[in-house]
Amino acid sequence: DNKEYPVGEGKSIKEAKQHAAQLAWSALKEQPGWDSKIVASDEGLHVKGSPPSSLQDAGHAESKCMTPTTGGSDVFKDSPKTPNQRVQSPGAKPKIKLAPNFQHLDDRSKEGIINFEVKEKRDSHRAKTRTTASFSSNNRFKEDYDSMERLGKGSFGHVFKARHKLEDKFYAVKVVHYKKETLQEAMALSDLNHCNIVRYHSCWISDVDHQWDSSAESSSASQSSTDSPAKLLYMQMELCAVKTLRVWIDEKNIQNPKKSLRDSKRKEESLIIALQIVSGVEHIHSRMLIHRDLKPANILFSQDNTVKIGDFGLVTPEIEDDTKNQKERSEYKGTPSYMAPEQRGRVLYDRKVDIFALGLIYFELLWNLPISEKCEIWNDVRSQKLPQQFIFHFNQESQMIKSMLCDNPEGRPEASQIKTDIEDYKTSLERIKTMQTDSRTV
Repeated sequence: DNKEYPVGEGKSIKEAKQHAAQLAWSALKEQPGWDSKIVASDEGLHVKGSPPSSLQDAGHAESKCMTPTTGGSDVFKDSPKTPNQRVQSPGAKPKIKLAPNFQHLDDRSKEGIINFEVKEKRDSHRAKTRTTASFSSNNRFKEDYDSMERLGKGSFGHVFKARHKLEDKFYAVKVVHYKKETLQEAMALSDLNHCNIVRYHSCWISDVDHQWDSSAESSSASQSSTDSPAKLLYMQMELCAVKTLRVWIDEKNIQNPKKSLRDSKRKEESLIIALQIVSGVEHIHSRMLIHRDLKPANILFSQDNTVKIGDFGLVTPEIEDDTKNQKERSEYKGTPSYMAPEQRGRVLYDRKVDIFALGLIYFELLWNLPISEKCEIWNDVRSQKLPQQFIFHFNQESQMIKSMLCDNPEGRPEASQIKTDIEDYKTSLERIKTMQTDSRTV
């Protein structure tokens, strides 16, 4: 038809031809009446998804020393505006709206089919990925938001940074397959209102006609056994800064270990961060919920540097008289290197598994621990065998950390007690610092 189509690219001639065919197919489908001219199968032009986003915390000790988490890691992070990551889409009217109380889910609306087409360009240093998405004409996400940018993806689905048009404000929008477990995450977040927990705003669902993500890693089970239409759950969340606690710790660990021991600023900052984390955990537990996947990679910072606990993909309620809930609280779920012993052992556990993870996190906050060294001593730390040098420099902290790492969950303190202990310790340090300052001025 003498029409020019996009040029395909690839690492080989075969791959370039396949890419060109995919691009041409997409262009043909956008032409009026294309379906009457060509009959083909979309599956024959299936496009593989892009590599994991560089924004996701990877390559750290928890992935090198232990097997990966059994749940996904959410990304609610802001990132620099890069044109090649923008998602462009036209506007249209939404068909369904879902209030936070989840009382009126309209399953009749088929809001959208999301197709991701990935074009990879490699230079001598790294691969750069541009992601575009095409939505159906009645998708609420497209109607209410623009300036979309995918921040990350994983087994949990996708997270986008997107601007709400009416509010002129950016949010993180998490898109996952709609099922009981993912709805439970939204319901739990809607019940949590605390300054140290990533804030939930709203959610809605949409029906999709076929697998929405060409990446098999997270979407292979998008169709149910009954072949009913797959659904997507959208969660509008607070948008946090790029840096996670994992990054904060790694940046601190770049310092010389001896210099780190004399770094009073790190000790003070760690105390403030630990206090905010335990405050968030206290609120989670007050709602009879267990996070189950606390780790530095799931702890974020807001734009004003406030600590925010994120990734509630494995959250579960704690209901003593519920047989089904007790079975759920015996499941091997979480990140193994941060799991409590009873969590690893697949025996009935409770909120105290979060306390065990808190002890490990507090240790990492204070101690300059290279990845290679972490692999060597991590099991000792989990068994309350802290390095002697650590105990010498952080005596008070060592006592608190050991109590949190008690093998018997009943021996671990409640989050409320830890919060009180840290607050008291913080006050005593401030008093000592004030006395030292006064003595210098006399």
